[in-house]
Amino acid sequence: MKVSAPDILALFPLPGFEPDRASSGSGLFSKVLAEVNDLQHRADAKIKDSLLGRADLHETMLAMERASLGLKVLVQARNKLVQAYEELSRMNM
Repeated sequence: MKVSAPDILALFPLPGFEPDRASSGSGLFSKVLAEVNDLQHRADAKIKDSLLGRADLHETMLAMERASLGLKVLVQARNKLVQAYEELSRMNM
């Protein structure tokens, strides 16, 4: 399966974020990393609220799944970047 940046952004739309095609890839990766971190923090807050009886269990499970899926996609994107770097480093120039 081919994974590209537009596909990742389609899966995880970042509120208020419009990808600038002229920006560097590292800036995009940093923004996605920050969003995944935010998803993790939101899931933690939902868990605490659920344990205190202030949040619905369904909403808590959704937040946890969003955080989990976001982390999985981020790890796969990182793996693809590392794989591409390793392949480029093996090329003879």
